[in-house]
Amino acid sequence: MKIVDKKLLSITGVSLLSMALLSACSDGSDNRDTVEPTQSITVTSYNAGLALNFVPFTNERLVVNEALLADYDSDVICLQEVWLEDQVEAVTAAIEGTYPHIYTVEPEQVFSDSAACTTEEIAGFEDCARTQCDGLTGSGLVGCALAQCSAFFPDLSPVCTDAVFATVGIPDVTVDQVIDTVTQPAGKFAFDGSLGLILASKHDLRNREFQDFIDDSTSNHRGALYAEIELNSASHVIGCTHPTANLAETIDYPPSGKHGSWEGENRFMQQEMIAFANEKAGDRPIFFAGDFNCGLPNASNGVVGEFADNCQLWLDDGFVDPAGDQLPCTFCYDENLLLQEEGGQQGAGNELIDHVFVKNLPATSRFVAERIFDDPVSIEALVPPSELQPEDSPMMTHPSDHFGVELEVTWP
Repeated sequence: MKIVDKKLLSITGVSLLSMALLSACSDGSDNRDTVEPTQSITVTSYNAGLALNFVPFTNERLVVNEALLADYDSDVICLQEVWLEDQVEAVTAAIEGTYPHIYTVEPEQVFSDSAACTTEEIAGFEDCARTQCDGLTGSGLVGCALAQCSAFFPDLSPVCTDAVFATVGIPDVTVDQVIDTVTQPAGKFAFDGSLGLILASKHDLRNREFQDFIDDSTSNHRGALYAEIELNSASHVIGCTHPTANLAETIDYPPSGKHGSWEGENRFMQQEMIAFANEKAGDRPIFFAGDFNCGLPNASNGVVGEFADNCQLWLDDGFVDPAGDQLPCTFCYDENLLLQEEGGQQGAGNELIDHVFVKNLPATSRFVAERIFDDPVSIEALVPPSELQPEDSPMMTHPSDHFGVELEVTWP
């Protein structure tokens, strides 16, 4: 047996390493001072679009999204629009093998003190829905009622209007269910007051905090999730959110709202989140992911603006938006088959409203943004069938009406 001197082996190993470092320098000089370890993190935002009765084929797409997410790898992922309890359970079960640390908050509803609508008050809307949307249920009824009967909304009290909007999340909702729900004490928010947010991580989510916008939310309960992770021997702050959307083309901003318009409500939430994140992080790195329902125009990528001044708030505060600089649209009428199924017209506007905003990193940091979950998938009718009928199954569509954003960041 050959005996090797361990001391000699150690010296030889050091010598070989030194030679390797020297050979890596083009001029042969010792540049060891410039050989620095790098830190890296991948943060992802994905709006799964599981808004029952509002985005088509929700139940059928849930199955596909479970598979996609189970096979997807990131350090941290912020999911939006996972609204219902069974959706949260299904998605959590799919991802917990990769992301053992999961942060969600329980739904919270705000109920009216008495019947949200009187029978007399709701009569005009009811007659319109029964006449114009006869026999329709679920997404068919919701789409029809919003298109054909919105003229009756101004006649409703703020509490009644909120209650009618909130019925959008009732499975297989019928006109009878809508009227029965709103003519008794009823909830203000759709989907039982769920936020629809899931923050999931490979790394322990420490010092979790929930920023609640329940008093400033219209139609859907909004808020933001925060946590800290230890990665590369350093502490980082993570944010996950989905503030108020621009619903102006669907419904007018209701009189119960506190901020004058959908844009005003969205702006209030952006301002509050920027302040909260800065206070929590101090000078530590911040990675804030979500569907912010705002985006700056970028003619080079064919992207149009959406609540652009609201997104500018992040840049003015020192955040960077690599996705906005590098990617085409994430809410894409020209590309997304599901948006076209919803009735969106090609050329109607391609927006980039999904972001991972970043702050407090060295100027030499490298950002690589990638659009994900943007390939069509095959969905199949369920038993019993819901929206997708057996004769139309299987069908090619996209897994969500949004494409996801993945951001890989490296820095010294």
